[in-house]
Amino acid sequence: MSWFRLVSFLLLLYVAFIFYVPVPDNVNQKLQYRSVSAMTKFSKHLATLYSCFVPGTTGQVKMTRKLLDITRKWVLPSGKIYGPDVHLSVERFDGVKVHVYTPPAGISQTLLPGFIYIHGGGLGFFDPEHYDGLTRKMCLELNAVVISIDYRLTPEHVFPIPFEDSFKATKWFLLHAVDYNVDAERVAIGGDSAGGYLSTTVAQAIHDDATTHDLKLQVLLYPWLQILDLKTPSYQKYRHEIGSEGIIPLEIVTLFAAMHVYGLQTNETILEAFMTNNHISEEFKQGTLYKEKLSHSLLPLKYRDYPYYKPPTKSFPQSDDGRRIWEESSKVFLDPKLSPLLMEDLTGMPVTYIVTVEYDSIRDDGIIYGKLLEQAGVDVTWRHYDNAFHGIIWVGPGIIFEDGSKIMEEVYTFVRSKL
Repeated sequence: MSWFRLVSFLLLLYVAFIFYVPVPDNVNQKLQYRSVSAMTKFSKHLATLYSCFVPGTTGQVKMTRKLLDITRKWVLPSGKIYGPDVHLSVERFDGVKVHVYTPPAGISQTLLPGFIYIHGGGLGFFDPEHYDGLTRKMCLELNAVVISIDYRLTPEHVFPIPFEDSFKATKWFLLHAVDYNVDAERVAIGGDSAGGYLSTTVAQAIHDDATTHDLKLQVLLYPWLQILDLKTPSYQKYRHEIGSEGIIPLEIVTLFAAMHVYGLQTNETILEAFMTNNHISEEFKQGTLYKEKLSHSLLPLKYRDYPYYKPPTKSFPQSDDGRRIWEESSKVFLDPKLSPLLMEDLTGMPVTYIVTVEYDSIRDDGIIYGKLLEQAGVDVTWRHYDNAFHGIIWVGPGIIFEDGSKIMEEVYTFVRSKL
């Protein structure tokens, strides 16, 4: 066999390998889902190769960023196709870079509503440019001024920097809304995944800040809201059905969670502790705060009634490494700005719209948060989609899932009714 044939054969085998990923039976557009999962798998392989030459557990994030940048610039179409007439300006709100999207001139002569969007990506990936198509479409659908925040990313910038950037930009906009033809009393905030986390913490902080208007609405799209229990039923379900493949396996969440706290100091010992829930003490798991804010019993029975489900128990003594991590970091772990499910008083939070999806390790975070908000008397609308997966609303321009579009149409309808 010639070298050319051998290399071609090996490449063919590799392509088949990366496309061989578990695909849930009820997910629509299976080939497209498989392609996105394969891309995730490929980036993981490149990152692993990169780490062989550049030591450190965070090197794979930097490599994946480079791959995403290349893909966006050379493969995907421009996001302008979703709103070519939308006006975009790049500005600084209290020092934080933001993208400001304004509807085409002439749509309205009165003050407009505003929507602050915070992008997802585990706090380590993506930026407003990647989400440009989504935010342009949002601007048109809502006839609103949309602000997309370019918060600083991990692992270079650790907690609480992404929160602080998002909070500063949001507060500045609320105080200067009229300068953008926006009614400060008609401003919503929202985001997907890690952006849902930041939206939640910012909404809580704005509510506690007496110097500015409160936000009228928060929209949380499969939000990531805690890093204390990585063994909730949804983590277990994802592990059982999809393993370490797909969009958001435990390994990915673990890396992002650890990087958010430890940044460039993240190492294999820390990752192993997070993977096994060894980073939290048994005393905490048996304590009142855990039972009130993180208990699996807060979930409807159907979301934890799995034959493979294992409830929290005294399943380990905590390792020496885990005990050290808890002793050194528990104050940070228990900060509601890191895990907003731990917020003590949710009374008076804005009207909330929560989207959760079935094939998602962090599905339960959104469900539990909705329950806690309802207990505090907050107006909550929760929509769950059995045939959807994490990331379905936006992968990139030109990569559109019909079910994701339907989810967003329902979001737009709800937001229009409230703003």
